[in-house]
Amino acid sequence: MKLVNVETPEKNVCKMTFSASAAELEEAAEAVYQRTRDTFTIKGFAKGQADRAQIEADRGEHIFWYDAINDLMDRDVPGLYEKALNDGNLRPVDEPSYDLVSVKKEDGFVATATVALQPQLELDKTSGFEVTCTIPATTDKEVDRLIEQRRAGFAQLVPHKGPAVKGNIVHMDYTGYLNGEPFPNGSAQNQAIELGRGRMIPGFEEGIIGHQAGDEFDMKVTFPANYHAKDLAGKEATFKVKVHDVCIRQLPALNSDFAKKAGKVDTMEEYRTQIHDQLASRKRTNVLNHARSQILMQLADASKGDLPEILVENAYHNEMQNFQQQLQMQRMSLDKYLGQIHQTRDEFRATVRKVAERNTRARMALLQIADTEDLVPTDAELDAQLAQRAEMAKKSLESIKSKTDLRAMRRNESIRRAADWVIEHSTINEKQA
Repeated sequence: MKLVNVETPEKNVCKMTFSASAAELEEAAEAVYQRTRDTFTIKGFAKGQADRAQIEADRGEHIFWYDAINDLMDRDVPGLYEKALNDGNLRPVDEPSYDLVSVKKEDGFVATATVALQPQLELDKTSGFEVTCTIPATTDKEVDRLIEQRRAGFAQLVPHKGPAVKGNIVHMDYTGYLNGEPFPNGSAQNQAIELGRGRMIPGFEEGIIGHQAGDEFDMKVTFPANYHAKDLAGKEATFKVKVHDVCIRQLPALNSDFAKKAGKVDTMEEYRTQIHDQLASRKRTNVLNHARSQILMQLADASKGDLPEILVENAYHNEMQNFQQQLQMQRMSLDKYLGQIHQTRDEFRATVRKVAERNTRARMALLQIADTEDLVPTDAELDAQLAQRAEMAKKSLESIKSKTDLRAMRRNESIRRAADWVIEHSTINEKQA
């Protein structure tokens, strides 16, 4: 492959164009065919027996092209990209975005890499910012709540002779049958289930209530209509169940023995003080972290100048992706969340874009401060960090270094050091609630 040209379609944006000849594309496609031929099943041939022409006739002549393009790009483009940056003294501030422009059997293919370059901002102020924050008080109720959580962690399971009720932990074997036949993933041995938690399909835990150790029985349960396994959704199944035991969770007494186990102190009074101090420290840390973020946002507001649109766009997509992952972890849809905060999708997107733009502006200002305050890490300093990683991973420095984006590592470390510098040269006023 070769670098065709380097251009700046807009301020602080670099676009590189790469091309591969028809011969290079064909050679790479043949390598993909040789590597994957055994995976193809073509009508009229045993698996792996069809030749390339027969596979292409059945699946299309482009079947091997895109893996071939990826192979060529992975092999050649990083070196060409780095050389172009060094030759042009260009300073990227993000990962490049790649696009396939064209691909033809007789011409090869053309691809581009577009990357944002470091902008020069007007920094009205780089230090002397001020934030006032209030540290919330820690209440007795909060202390009690955390002690109960810790207490639950020391609970012991004690066999219960009576019938199972909500809150009991039941150990059981079960096998599910659909139309008289066991279905996949429908059985378990010595499964522990806390009744009332709703971890099983509706009706299953309720069917266990009232039974006791040694019981063997059948129960019918209907899978929800929206169940993730479509072949089970909405259908009635029969479960054969054998209860091994029914247990209750017995909490330890809140006495000196518990204080020694949970906090390695002699009395509950000392343990309460320990818990209080932990909660207070956690609250102070959270508030101070927010105050530090406010200082960096003040820096962003004091920074003037245009940012590369592609940089803001990438930051916006990352913010949206991270937020959607958080919603998935909470099992909440975006529409439900928007209903809670009373925003439309367009209003929410505008809010996220504004956050992305402000965070990006702060990062670019910090990069500039790292330059002016001589905070950019040297090669030796980066090597020292990589050596620590190598020691922890029990690998060689060369191995770790070959898999590390040193340019991105230097950039991120510069931003971190500059953030520390700005905060150290600013003021955080603490107030107790």
